[in-house]
Amino acid sequence: MAGQVASDRKISEGLEHIRQAEKCLKTSLFKWKPDHDGASSEYTKAATCFKNAKAYEEAKECYVKAAESQKHMNSPFHAAKSYEQAGLICKENKELSEAADLMEQAAFMFQENGTPDTAALTLEKGAKFLEEESPDRAIYLYTKAVDVSEIEDKPRQCAEAAGKAARLLIKCGRLDEAVEMIKKEMEFYAQVDNYATICKLVLALVLLHLHRGDYVAADQSFKSSLSYPGFGESEESIAAEELLTAYDSGDEEKARIVLGLPLFKYMDNAFAKLARDLRLPEGGSSGGRSTGGEGQDDDEFAGGLC
Repeated sequence: MAGQVASDRKISEGLEHIRQAEKCLKTSLFKWKPDHDGASSEYTKAATCFKNAKAYEEAKECYVKAAESQKHMNSPFHAAKSYEQAGLICKENKELSEAADLMEQAAFMFQENGTPDTAALTLEKGAKFLEEESPDRAIYLYTKAVDVSEIEDKPRQCAEAAGKAARLLIKCGRLDEAVEMIKKEMEFYAQVDNYATICKLVLALVLLHLHRGDYVAADQSFKSSLSYPGFGESEESIAAEELLTAYDSGDEEKARIVLGLPLFKYMDNAFAKLARDLRLPEGGSSGGRSTGGEGQDDDEFAGGLC
């Protein structure tokens, strides 16, 4: 009962702040310009009241109205923060598509403010909301985050966003695009000398090309990567070479043994599943085509990082 009284009081306070905000925006014979500064302040106070009362729809609307006034004031940073707050409220309210829309608006305002690194992180937040519900849109936002970070020359941030996009592309079966995104990811990691991660990505690239049925591209990716420091001596290089040899000679049994190595099982989940589901070369003892995942349970790969 006490909680309901407190909630009702907060809602009343919020409504009063809205009245004050609307009063700020009114013009008259003696007041030619709306008071956007006062209005944004009142809308922000109203949003806080509504949020505390768990009136999330009203809180969201007030943050958006605050952002609109802040844009009129040429205050992109504050507008970005207001849009971001509105987006986070939508996320809590399970309105994930609208949450991502608002995060994208926030990112645009952060860019306008001259803080593209914050803009990229905001886009990534929005993308994260949509990974399950709308992976295609999440890929778009991650890709946009890569572009924004690249303008600012932030290779590590670019690599992380590109990696998230690549793994979603694989999940969506968009393998040609995943290949290009992983190549970008490798380029960014090369800029910060992270060759240990590049070794893993070369192996992932080989798996992707084999999944696409393109042995030549897989072999070319492997050979061109031998120029990366440390790759030639890495366990990823040895495994990739053995796998390619098995495919080149049509040795199904050899391919099965290589794909059964723990190295593949403990790759990122998206890559581990590629290894598990890879169609083996024809030949060998069984004389037929089969997948590397026969009789294996999905949970076996639950330990992989994603």
